Amino acid sequence: MRSLIITLSILFSLSIQSQNKTINFKECKFDGVFVQAQVEPKWNSNTMSLIEYMNKNIVDKNLERIKNGRIILGIVVYEQGKTCCHTFINLTDQELDPVIYKEAVNKMPDWIPGLQGGQKIPFCKMQMLKIKNGKFVE
Repeated sequence: MRSLIITLSILFSLSIQSQNKTINFKECKFDGVFVQAQVEPKWNSNTMSLIEYMNKNIVDKNLERIKNGRIILGIVVYEQGKTCCHTFINLTDQELDPVIYKEAVNKMPDWIPGLQGGQKIPFCKMQMLKIKNGKFVE
């Protein structure tokens, strides 16, 4: 009960301080995805981190104006590791263009897919990204 109250108060404070706009994209094709797995999908690049990828591939003029904020991306990771942006949630004080973020997710390098019972599965990963002084940070 205590954790529920804490969670609700955090969500309420986020909605007051941010735009909290959820955009659902319809392009992701799937019959069903897992939201829990024995092994969740993982970023799979030896040349750059997910944060470096986002900083390199997102060009949104309003991003530069954000001192502290967050966005949440619902990323569908298919069995082959391909990605598709399913959801964009803006938890900042700036208007952001969700299509820019969708395109960056859809062009990501292949991830290591999630596993359930040793089998690769389609998985919807909710990825929170922190923004500080106009850049994505760890």
